[in-house]
Amino acid sequence: MRPWTLLSAPGRRAAQYRLSERFIDRAAGVQSPTIHAQACIHWLLNARQVTADGGVAQSYNVLSQRWGPSYPETTGYIICSLLRAARAGLHDPAVLRDTARDMGRWLLTTQLTNGAFPGGAVGTPNPQPAVFNTGQILKGFTDLIQAGLADGDIRRAAERTARWLVALQDADGCWHNGRSTLCSEPDPAYHIRTAWALARYGTVVNDAAAVRAGVNNGNWLMATRQTNGWFPHMNFSKGEEPLLHSVAYTINGLYELGVLTGNDDFATAAEYSAARIRDLQDPENGSLPGRIEHPYRAGAPWTSPTANAQMAIVWFRLAEVTGDVTWRIAAERATTFNCALQELDHSDPGRRGAVRGSFPAHIGDEGRFSYLNWTQKFHLDALLAQMGARVC
Repeated sequence: MRPWTLLSAPGRRAAQYRLSERFIDRAAGVQSPTIHAQACIHWLLNARQVTADGGVAQSYNVLSQRWGPSYPETTGYIICSLLRAARAGLHDPAVLRDTARDMGRWLLTTQLTNGAFPGGAVGTPNPQPAVFNTGQILKGFTDLIQAGLADGDIRRAAERTARWLVALQDADGCWHNGRSTLCSEPDPAYHIRTAWALARYGTVVNDAAAVRAGVNNGNWLMATRQTNGWFPHMNFSKGEEPLLHSVAYTINGLYELGVLTGNDDFATAAEYSAARIRDLQDPENGSLPGRIEHPYRAGAPWTSPTANAQMAIVWFRLAEVTGDVTWRIAAERATTFNCALQELDHSDPGRRGAVRGSFPAHIGDEGRFSYLNWTQKFHLDALLAQMGARVC
């Protein structure tokens, strides 16, 4: 092993980070859901303040101690979380509502001329329209519309976004075009979360074509479903086992689309998948594997706090809809695991209040040595659901 003095500064930080993970107290670190949720909010507000443009920084890296650039996609659905937190009274409602509105206004500056939004962070070379990213931003616009915070510009932008998604969709209900250039899976199953956002927008503004397009994608996804309940194409990268992060996107989008449109087939299929993931929950600490192998087997020795939170959100929702308390038990165990990792009062402002992107950090291949803004978003949503707030 190299002597400590010969390690670079990032190398020393990596070693310190790995060592600190061995001493995480899974009981002493857990406070009330309200305290953990408020810490998420403060981190997200800080992640916006550190950017020069008004979007939310993609991440904070422990090794470089630097923030990433603004990320339009996640800024879009963070809007939803801030508005929920405002309704729950977890922070000054006026501040959260104003921030959410201003984030929506900033997103207008990133919209492409065809109405879509590009994949990747701000500054990505040769930005190309991406179906998934566009859908998550549409979800934020829809929440602003529902909250009465959308001016004419945001409403028109949302309409253009929805029209682009409807026009791009192929006859079979799949978006065969419009995949993010950061992903190589040709027909992503997780586009169903965009389908849900599109149908939800259509329901709010009475756009029947948008609702039909959302349902059409659900029908396409169901047609790909295998007899064992597995959905192919849930992976970001072709040939890889999917991250639970993208599996959870798929389950969440299909279930909520089913509930929204009254399609029991969609909801039942998603519930089956949610149960198979629940079977993989660690009986001791409540975590889930970061990757999932076909057909619903653990595919990684590390866990994704992002995906833990996403599945907790699905399970809380199932408990609400079905009345089955076993879903809530699983959800609370996953949320408690994440809370034990949350650094409520760290001296580094990039870490204070946040949950790391993977655990253990040095072996996870999602968010290694980083604090991702979408981890905090979904952790906040899961905590809100635990406190009884609607997260859809």
